[in-house]
Amino acid sequence: MIFDEVQTGVGRTGELYAYMHYGVTPDLLTTAKALGGGFPVGALLATEECARVMTVGTHGTTYGGNPLASAVAGKVLELINTPEMLNGVKQRHDWFVERLNTLNHRYGLFSEIRGLGLLIGCVLNADYAGQAKQISQEAAKAGVMVLIAGGNVVRFAPALNVSEEEVTTGLDRFAAACEHFVSRGSS
Repeated sequence: MIFDEVQTGVGRTGELYAYMHYGVTPDLLTTAKALGGGFPVGALLATEECARVMTVGTHGTTYGGNPLASAVAGKVLELINTPEMLNGVKQRHDWFVERLNTLNHRYGLFSEIRGLGLLIGCVLNADYAGQAKQISQEAAKAGVMVLIAGGNVVRFAPALNVSEEEVTTGLDRFAAACEHFVSRGSS
């Protein structure tokens, strides 16, 4: 079993790696992005059984093996892999979901708000299908950056240490963007 945890790893979901939510252990795990805290690094983690077949020359990487990158990754893991940080991600998830549910009750944009930790997706309902990009553009005009995942999902992936004040400010701006989007009518 292979888990690609380039986006979901290093605390993003409230566990060090997302697979930890599911009671399974992958044979291989890919990790990058947050692993370097902004410094380019990638890694492949393998069980001993899988690692035995990877002899010299059978696996390569652009960003692996660099001593500086490895030191940075070690420090990032030391900082992120603490109960305080991981529980903080879970708390921040609750802040987002509570506010997004309130916002959705007001504007009725989403059929579902889903995700783990600080990787949250708001699935547009049928009335607004395909308009995630338009909502993200309204959000940018209101001063908050949101992501999209296809045409039907508005996605939030803030810093793991985002403050409650920043969440409130950002979601107030997002609410203003949603209000503007709904009031102008979907197109």
